[in-house]
Amino acid sequence: MKRPYVVINCAMSADRKIASPSGKQFRISCEEDINRIYALRNESDAVLVGINTVLSDDPKLTVKEKYEKNPKQPIRIVLDTNCKTPVGSLVVNDAANTLIVTANNCNRKYSNNVEIIICATDNSGLINLEKLLDILFNKGIKRLMVEGGGTVIWNFLEKGLVDDFFVYIGPMTIGGKNTPAIGKGKNFEKFLKLVNARDIGPGKLLHYKLIK
Repeated sequence: MKRPYVVINCAMSADRKIASPSGKQFRISCEEDINRIYALRNESDAVLVGINTVLSDDPKLTVKEKYEKNPKQPIRIVLDTNCKTPVGSLVVNDAANTLIVTANNCNRKYSNNVEIIICATDNSGLINLEKLLDILFNKGIKRLMVEGGGTVIWNFLEKGLVDDFFVYIGPMTIGGKNTPAIGKGKNFEKFLKLVNARDIGPGKLLHYKLIK
């Protein structure tokens, strides 16, 4: 299968949490790591999140000129099985082009920079990632950055559709039994090879590759 080169990037606390207990975005990355994140976005053809991230955080998913001079804005991709992306959300504004990936016809009316893609689902009712990556590759997307949330990251890992896996660990704990974490999905085993570990600000950046 021809597919884009897939880079997962996420930040978590020392107790493996990626958001606040309410599910809202919680800043874990330091300023140095945010610089790194924007550099990754700038190098990518597209950046992908799930609908829960859009609904809880309302991200813009663009590259700020504060961090990259003359930024190349990636295509923004939302995995949105039931087409819940609000028309007024930042991810569909005119700052960049957006692909909304659904399983059914979508009756919402977005601006001209937004394209709706209908894609098959897998046995779990989620967007079939193998079929989606084939579609994206044929659209010219050769490097894809996956930013989450937990279910999206876990599904890419489970399917083995990951080339680089970056985890920034912030020097904090968040706690909460139901607080979102990276591991949000069914049990499976994947083995990782640690390529590099380095300090970034007060935290640690781990770079893994999957052992296939």
